[in-house]
Amino acid sequence: MLKKLITIILVFTLFSACIDPLEVEIKNDGTSLVVYAEVTDQLENYTVQLSRTSNYESGQPEKETNALVEVIDSKGNQYQFAEEKPGIYKSCPAEFVGEVNESYKLRISTQDEKVYESSFEKIMPTGEVESVYFNKEKVFELVDGRSRPITGLKFYCDFKDTPDQDFFKIDWEGTFQFKSAPQDSLHEYCWRMESSTLDINLYDDSFTNNSLKEKFEITFLEKGYRFVTDYSFQVQLKSMNAGAYNFWRLVEQQYNNDGSIFSALPAQIGSNIKCITNQEENVLGYFMTSAVSSKRVRVSPYDIDSPNSVISGCRPFRPNDPIQDYCYDCSLYPNSVSEKPAYW
Repeated sequence: MLKKLITIILVFTLFSACIDPLEVEIKNDGTSLVVYAEVTDQLENYTVQLSRTSNYESGQPEKETNALVEVIDSKGNQYQFAEEKPGIYKSCPAEFVGEVNESYKLRISTQDEKVYESSFEKIMPTGEVESVYFNKEKVFELVDGRSRPITGLKFYCDFKDTPDQDFFKIDWEGTFQFKSAPQDSLHEYCWRMESSTLDINLYDDSFTNNSLKEKFEITFLEKGYRFVTDYSFQVQLKSMNAGAYNFWRLVEQQYNNDGSIFSALPAQIGSNIKCITNQEENVLGYFMTSAVSSKRVRVSPYDIDSPNSVISGCRPFRPNDPIQDYCYDCSLYPNSVSEKPAYW
């Protein structure tokens, strides 16, 4: 997610200030570390994602591998993260679960002997999600200058905040069950996961302390095969401190910038992570700590009629047309598993 945002930021920065062609000498000053990291009060694997911004010649970001990643609490206890995939580091829930009102910092040591550290970030108490619900609605999308109606479900939640001034990030995760193709003799169903990605929902309760926020709009999901059988939608109300709120607010503004030459120039998005061994090196990303309140709602296939595009894609148009691998094993469909989730 952050890589896409960084790309957008760089593109806007380079091109939003000029119209005429301009020859520019490109100076290669190396790459910056990109960090996506979050610790919560939930019993789960915490994830730290590390990569490098691409330089002008390569055009491709690189995963930061073989790094030493650890989280340190205010008492000095250290919790190490193991690299599960290139650039993806995970914690062990049996060894480490975040606690509300405790403070943590992230430390990263890379292969080139550089050390990066975040500031200590406290897990603030969160509010409470009281209900999650949805309505069948139409939205209009502009395509080739024409407005096109799209039918789908719009999801909302009601939540209560805390007596103090707080900042929140409202994320969502969706899981849907889809029927495997007739060629798949191993499975009847598979489950696919999707998440908020660039749906950035923020809330500042400056004027609503200790009150109920009603009908907070979370996201719109277009009708399609995600609603063929059952769909489980989970909302997560995450506490944030002011620094994290300002970071994500700037990211949201950056992403929503239309890139016009008349638009405001992108703001510098600060990070709470610094390079200890080279103070002049910029780091992109943020180490976030959150307490989480969550609630699920189940969508029935009767709530919105949708075709099963997975099965449709497994019907060859001509006899010799190739058939995708996922037609024989639905777990090979992107972001899918054949094992039923525990919450299903």
